[in-house]
Amino acid sequence: MTAVVLGSTVVDLVEQVASSRPRRLAVHSSEATVTYGDLLERADGLAHALARRGIGPGDLVGLCVERSAALVVGALGILRAGAAYVAIDPQYPDERIAWMLQDSGARAVVADEAAGARLGEADRLVVLGRGGRLPGAGGSGAPARARPDDPAYVVYTSGSTGQPKGVVVDHASLANLVAWHTEAFELSFADRCTQISSPGFDAVIWEVWPALAVGASLHVVPAELRTDPVGLRDWLVAASVTVSFIPTALAEGVIGLGWPERTALRYLLTGGDALSRRPPRGLPFRLVNNYGLSETTVVATSGVVEPDGDGPPTIGRPITGVVASVVGADGDPVPPGEPGELVLGGIAVARGYLNRPELTAERFVGEGSDRRYRTGDLVRQRADGSFDFLGRLDDQLSIRGYRIEPGEVTAALNAHPAVAASVVTGVGATSAERQLVAFLVPSGSARPGRVELVEHLRTSLPEYLVPDRFVWVDALPLTAHGKVDRAALGALGAPERVARCDAGDPPPLTPTEARIEAVLTELLDVPAVRPEQNFFLLGGHSMLGAQLIVRLEALFDVELSLRYLFDHPTLGEIAAAVDRQLAERTAEEARQ
Repeated sequence: MTAVVLGSTVVDLVEQVASSRPRRLAVHSSEATVTYGDLLERADGLAHALARRGIGPGDLVGLCVERSAALVVGALGILRAGAAYVAIDPQYPDERIAWMLQDSGARAVVADEAAGARLGEADRLVVLGRGGRLPGAGGSGAPARARPDDPAYVVYTSGSTGQPKGVVVDHASLANLVAWHTEAFELSFADRCTQISSPGFDAVIWEVWPALAVGASLHVVPAELRTDPVGLRDWLVAASVTVSFIPTALAEGVIGLGWPERTALRYLLTGGDALSRRPPRGLPFRLVNNYGLSETTVVATSGVVEPDGDGPPTIGRPITGVVASVVGADGDPVPPGEPGELVLGGIAVARGYLNRPELTAERFVGEGSDRRYRTGDLVRQRADGSFDFLGRLDDQLSIRGYRIEPGEVTAALNAHPAVAASVVTGVGATSAERQLVAFLVPSGSARPGRVELVEHLRTSLPEYLVPDRFVWVDALPLTAHGKVDRAALGALGAPERVARCDAGDPPPLTPTEARIEAVLTELLDVPAVRPEQNFFLLGGHSMLGAQLIVRLEALFDVELSLRYLFDHPTLGEIAAAVDRQLAERTAEEARQ
């Protein structure tokens, strides 16, 4: 096992592994399998290519590569050049990618072939081939070295002003995350870890670097399994994965499934949303709930979730290198058991927001070792030192693992000529049920439908910022102080939900349709569903689809895939698939 100590950068640690175990598997994905020797060689080729462009410590380089071995090569190559990488999801709209590159001042852009064809950045573009290969790459001499206080990466989060904001994280903060993770989960070169998060989401930082720092192998989860609990479980078992991170909504589906006793999985890590359920007894692995923000290097608190316990799972205790306190409105600490804002300090606190000194000064307080980050999250500390997550102090939302500033979505909505004003909020009691809902005031008589609004938003926003539902209202409800009455918005949505079901008496449902409809009305929070109605147009999304599949499996003992649901999304089609499987089973039993 490679020793992980503070003072080392992740580059130092990967170098040690590549030197001692060059033939060991580093990354496996559908496009390539890369050893540690290959990984370092290809990363060095990229580092020298960047150095020839004059890029070194303190510079920022865009990294726009899909989840793959090439993504890891690109990240390591940029760090080997002494620069920091700007994490960009190639699935983002072109307009958003262009804005991020301009805002960050990236001196170069490392992309895969598909992204490179879209970017139009020929003068500063470096395109990686399969497995991170760079034709003609090479060079002599040692690459430049970054220091612990140099930036390692920039990750953009949703911004309240209508534009995302870049969080700058130093090597020392990243090294602290790696050191804590490898010790807490006893990570070694024998482990098999996973990479499931989107390239622009900060959780990918947590997935990649601890695994590579100790010489473990990193296995990229196939794209079709990222919203399929059953398929993901089977893949984790077949791949003998030992440590895996899965976002909260998906994890809640996975832990409810049956698992073989001989599963290699030791730890299932989750985070990104409030965990609403405890694991059942008898799981062959430990479930660990984690809380954190981009501004505190991904993870700030962590704790094992036991099957039995008092109330919902906590978000755990502060990890190594993090100091946590709970303060009131006056900034003074509150007694244990009292709610207050969570404030985080220590080496994990990020440098601040890129090119946003005023916002940095507002959220990051103190200097030197006393520097802290005001999370805006409401918590309560228990007697055992763990924290209960109670919600947000401001309007920021957490939906399906993403931190969402509603102002960014409303800014895009208000740019539509038919929209005079809008408010975006989250609706749903648990993380798995929560939906992003937009309430719109028309600027005239026109009220565009969902398809037009979605197409408008997708030109500038990533998919996770596009609302699940749109509700047209004549005016936004206001409080006595003239602010939007968010509590009243839920009631405004009720007529829109009813309107989804056509007027008149619904046709009779078959017995199978009736049983499935009962599940759908609960999941979608609608009064009724007709056979011809589309699951996704009723407000469904991939995470709810995954829950639907798990429930139907338990209800009928049948197997359906998320791909089938996308292709056949109506109640009638879903019921027909169930009836076919039931009929085939009956016929098979009759033949025996």
